[in-house]
Amino acid sequence: MEPIYHWKYTLKSNRKLNAVSSRREFEGALLRIGEGFGCLHPWPELGDPELEDLLIEFGRNELVSDLAKGALRMARVDSAARERGESLIDSVKRYIPESHATLPECSMGAVEESVERGYRVVKVKGDREFREQLGHIEEIVRRWPQLSWRIDFNEVMTSGETLALCQSLPRSLRERIDFLEDPCPWNREQWALIRKTSGLELARDRGSHDLQPEERIVVIKPSRTDLDVENLEGKTLVVTSNMDHPLGQCFAAQQAGRMGLEGVSLSSGGLQTHGLFEPDQFTERLGIAGPSFTAPEGVGLGFDDLLQKLPWKRLS
Repeated sequence: MEPIYHWKYTLKSNRKLNAVSSRREFEGALLRIGEGFGCLHPWPELGDPELEDLLIEFGRNELVSDLAKGALRMARVDSAARERGESLIDSVKRYIPESHATLPECSMGAVEESVERGYRVVKVKGDREFREQLGHIEEIVRRWPQLSWRIDFNEVMTSGETLALCQSLPRSLRERIDFLEDPCPWNREQWALIRKTSGLELARDRGSHDLQPEERIVVIKPSRTDLDVENLEGKTLVVTSNMDHPLGQCFAAQQAGRMGLEGVSLSSGGLQTHGLFEPDQFTERLGIAGPSFTAPEGVGLGFDDLLQKLPWKRLS
C-alpha cells in the first residue's frame, strides 16, 4: 500500500443527534492514500471501533473493520478519478436522489424550516419515550399533511415496545410513515410479526449488508457497506451518509448516483447531513442543506484546494 497520511477533524453539532449519544463533538479523520482521499468517522456508541484503533489498522496495514475498509475503498475510487482528471459526481449527478430532512429535534420550527427549503420527506430520531411525543407530532402532521415521515430508533426499543408504539400511533401519522428504521434489534421472526401486526414497513440500517428476501427497503451507508448491485433486485435503497465529513457525504452521494445509473431503485436518501453541524470551509462548498445535492468543484470527490492545504501527518 502507498504511504498513508491523515488529518483529524471535529464536527460540532448544536443538538443531540440520536437516541444513543448525547455528544456534541464528533471526531474523525481524513486519509490521503496515493492520489485519493477517504474518510474515517466512527460512532463508538453504535459499536464502531474508536478512531485511534481505526488509525492503527491503517498504520499496521491490517484492515479488519468495515469502516477502515470503506475508507480505503473511498480513497481508491477517488484516486482513480483524480488520476483521470474527472469528477466522480458530474457523471452521475442526474441520478442522485433527493434527500429527506434529518431532524434531531422534531419541533414545529424545525419542520417549518424544512418545508420552506423544499423537503418532502422528514426523518426524525426516535427514543424509548417517543410515545410521549405523539400528540405533538400529530399536530405537526395536521399542519403539513403533504410530508412523509421516517423514524429512526437506533435499536433502542424491544420488539414488545415497538409493537406497543405501533398500536398507539395516531392514524394521521401512521398513514404518512414511510418506515420505522431499526426500531429494535433485528430478528427475522419478530420483525415479520411487527410488520404483519402493524402494517408498517421496517427498514434496516445496522447489518443491512446481510439482506433478507422479505426486506423491501434497505438503508445503506456506502462508507460501511459495498453492496453488489445484482443482489438488489426487488429492493428499494435509501442511501445515506454516515453523518460524517463533507468528503464522506460526497462519496455517499456519488455511490447513490452510481447505483441509480445502474438501475437500482432509490428512494429519497440522507445525503444532506452537513446541515446538522456548524459550518466550515468544507460545508460551505455544499451550500445550504436542501433536498437537492450540490456538488463541490474539483476532480474526484472535489475539494481539491482545501484538501491540498491540510496539514497531513504520515501514518505509514
